[in-house]
Amino acid sequence: MAFKFPLAVVLKYRQEIEQREERALLKCREAVAMLQTQLAELKAQRERLRVRQEETLAAGVLGDDLHYAAEQERSLDQIEEQLQRELSAAVADFDNQMKVFLAARQKREILDALKKSQHKKYVEEEDRREQSRVDELFNARLRPNK
Repeated sequence: MAFKFPLAVVLKYRQEIEQREERALLKCREAVAMLQTQLAELKAQRERLRVRQEETLAAGVLGDDLHYAAEQERSLDQIEEQLQRELSAAVADFDNQMKVFLAARQKREILDALKKSQHKKYVEEEDRREQSRVDELFNARLRPNK
């Protein structure tokens, strides 16, 4: 008789939930990475703007150029603030999704451990039955025929 785990359907369902939560976690991680990349690009853009402003100041500046540079800097500040808010929200989403994923994994692991435990007991019981059959055959051969 083959081993049958009575909660196999539940275990499969838990595995699917865990996989779904893992995919959602990966999406959250991608969102965080994308925002971090955007912030790094913004920092590089800000540095290029600073270098360009220094070159402009060294060459002589018009009032319009200073005003335009200040507007660009203000615009970059606003973009950075928005990206920082989005990044904070994305990190919070990632943390929450990590908790959901870990809970799903834990529930699946509990069922998996139960399955392994029951399978081990099943194998041990089958081994005992087989040994009992072998012992009976051995004893039957030892008895004289009547």
